[in-house]
Amino acid sequence: MKQEDFEKEVGKYWLDISKLVFGGVVLATIIKIEDINKLMVLGLGVIAAAGFAVLGFIKLKNKN
Repeated sequence: MKQEDFEKEVGKYWLDISKLVFGGVVLATIIKIEDINKLMVLGLGVIAAAGFAVLGFIKLKNKN
């Protein structure tokens, strides 16, 4: 596998992680769990999802 292809796959991986984190945050805020602060979960989840998305886009952009 070429380095260029590897970088592209790593970028896609980070974007997939971002989607999974975001989906988990949405599910966590919908489920009726009484011991969690939903605003904190939502805030941290959005920050984490955005961070993983940025990593993915950086990797995809640097593949050239």
